[in-house]
Amino acid sequence: MSGLAYSQDKVAFDYTNDYGSILKLTKDPNSEIFYDKLFKRFEDGDTTLTNYEMIALQIGYTDNPKYWPYQDISLEREIWDLNEKKEFEKAKSKLDTLLTNNPFSILGHREMSYVYSKLGDKSKADLHFQKFDLVVLSVLSTGDGTSYETSWFTLSPADGQWIIKLAFRQSVCSMGSGRDKNGNFHDILGIQFEDADDCKELFFNIQPAAKRMFGPEGLPLDGIEEVSINKKENPEEKKKRKKKGLKN
Repeated sequence: MSGLAYSQDKVAFDYTNDYGSILKLTKDPNSEIFYDKLFKRFEDGDTTLTNYEMIALQIGYTDNPKYWPYQDISLEREIWDLNEKKEFEKAKSKLDTLLTNNPFSILGHREMSYVYSKLGDKSKADLHFQKFDLVVLSVLSTGDGTSYETSWFTLSPADGQWIIKLAFRQSVCSMGSGRDKNGNFHDILGIQFEDADDCKELFFNIQPAAKRMFGPEGLPLDGIEEVSINKKENPEEKKKRKKKGLKN
């Protein structure tokens, strides 16, 4: 993916008003956005899927018994670290697990594409990059990310950070959160462009994830405000990563 992709077709999507009705339609076999029908196309990497169809797919997935986004975060970190260490077979095994549980993982498809490219399988690398593009571009079609009212709809509390890092290829310079007037939870992340000194706020609607912040056993997971895709690093490790930049 290149650029910020704001030129993509926008979806007229209001979470409070539209989420419930779209979810209902994804369960209807006679609907044009029936989940099973759309998911087969997504699995095949069908690039004719519209942004609306992709958003419908992701909304349909929020009712899936495997949808526990807070539990995916540590696995995503582990995958990132394995690829940093060039342990691609181990990373692939972890990615298989991640994408079985969450077929719309932004980090998952990006890193699986990277793994297959390193393992010499170009067709599968391309397939997963297409899926990465489909998910990210659909997210960016739901608003402009500049306010609660135009917040981008995402499935995971880590997705905003991955979009900034992997799609925009920029740094996260601040992290916050808040609720809109309807009580929906949003991540508020700062993005710092390489040629700018300011930290611009971007909004990501993570209300479906917030409703699943307790795991399937009802045990509390990490607090919403504390979610970060990065492990704590000592100062020397941080300097090395800054010099190295994005690995792929």
